[in-house]
Amino acid sequence: MLALAGVNLLPVVLSMFYLFGATPFGTSESPFIRFLLYVLTQMLWLVPLLLFFFSLDLYRRGYERIGITLASIGCLITITGTILLFL
Repeated sequence: MLALAGVNLLPVVLSMFYLFGATPFGTSESPFIRFLLYVLTQMLWLVPLLLFFFSLDLYRRGYERIGITLASIGCLITITGTILLFL
């Protein structure tokens, strides 16, 4: 479980790219849309970090299936975010 959930910590290492200049979703002319794209970009590293802690807590409490599901979803978000970051 820790190996599966540990992949969710990769965006923390890559967070400097997300915080300073990475635009995996592009940009826009509208300031409001640009703000929403910025928030969505920040969710690419914040959501896997939160899922890491939630999945380990649920696994510890005895909800193994839900914990593994959350860790797997976090891994998918991590992989997608990393691919979008470097494209």
